[in-house]
Amino acid sequence: MGKGETLVTIGAVVMLSITAINVNNSFTENSEYFNETRHTLETIAIANSFIEEASQLPFDEQSWDSTIVEKVATDFTEVADLGPDFGEVDYASFDDFDDFNNHTVAETTMQNIYQINCRVSYIHPSYPDSSISNRSLYKKLTVSVQNPVNHDSLVLSYVHGFWYFN
Repeated sequence: MGKGETLVTIGAVVMLSITAINVNNSFTENSEYFNETRHTLETIAIANSFIEEASQLPFDEQSWDSTIVEKVATDFTEVADLGPDFGEVDYASFDDFDDFNNHTVAETTMQNIYQINCRVSYIHPSYPDSSISNRSLYKKLTVSVQNPVNHDSLVLSYVHGFWYFN
């Protein structure tokens, strides 16, 4: 083999090595992206499960009172009293929407431990992003889930309105 053929062979080996390294880097980046996406989807699913659980509950304990035919905002739980009642220690025992206020729990999956924080507040329907300090016919649940992989929080909100039909 002559000098020219040796240089061509060395060049081909160098190019093959560079291509192999680039392919390996691409697989690594895709794997990291896949894992991050999987954790983000898992975070969304956890937040949604809390929202779905809360949305199935009555608006307020007072909404069950059949002696009051037409309910007004002042019939419902005081702002300072939003949260679980005595004896309601976990969300399995919650019996109305605002019991989720200040509910904090660590949710363990097969891979990670997620920190979940729930807040319930009264809102004005025209300004759903702001809490109000008096009662209304609308409550907002805000669920914050800390993603342990990228150390970011995902925040989802749900507005629950009181409707009464005769």
